[in-house]
Amino acid sequence: MRVVRFFEILVAFALMLIFAAALVGGVFRWPFFILAAVALGLYFVWELLCLRCPWCGSAMEPSRLARGLRRPCHCPSCGHEITVVWRVNKRVPEHGPDDGEEEDAEMPGPAPETKTNL
Repeated sequence: MRVVRFFEILVAFALMLIFAAALVGGVFRWPFFILAAVALGLYFVWELLCLRCPWCGSAMEPSRLARGLRRPCHCPSCGHEITVVWRVNKRVPEHGPDDGEEEDAEMPGPAPETKTNL
C-alpha cells in the first residue's frame, strides 16, 4: 500500500519545534545549541527515511504532506497523488475510482443459500 502515515509528519513537525526552541534557548545557555544540532540532524535523517513520495522516492516537505490530509496532494516530481492516512490499519485502495471499473458493479460470489421446509 503506497501511503504516508500522519505519524511520520507529526514527528517531523516535533523535531522542527524542538530545534526552534533549543535554538532560542541556546541564546541564553550555550548547551542548548547541542540539543538544537541533534534535533536538526535527526530531522534530516527522518526526512531521508520517511518523508518521501511512495511512488518515485523524491523528498517531500512536511507542510505539503500535511495538506494531503484534507485535499489531494500530488508529488511535484512524478505527479502521482499521495495518500496520507491517520492510522496504519486504515484500508486505502491501490487505484482510484477512475481505473475503468464501475463502482456499482456487483461482485461475483457464491449463490445464496435457500432454506427448505421439510
